[in-house]
Amino acid sequence: MLSQGQGQGQGQGRGRGQGQGGQGRGGGGRGRGMGGGRGPGGNCVCPNCGEKVPHERGIPCFEMRCPRCGTNMVRE
Repeated sequence: MLSQGQGQGQGQGRGRGQGQGGQGRGGGGRGRGMGGGRGPGGNCVCPNCGEKVPHERGIPCFEMRCPRCGTNMVRE
């Protein structure tokens, strides 16, 4: 497996939304581009009213609507 970039060299550790960290050209450590999955668990929170709901695996928070006010949720 390629090491994930630290933000040095080509790729700059930004990945392409799937968190590959610049395809390993930036040395060891975790890259900045951990973009996509933040793992299971956690909460989705409404930026409008603050309502929190448990994150559902496979459903991005931004695709969920707040049960209280209907605004798109964001990941906590």
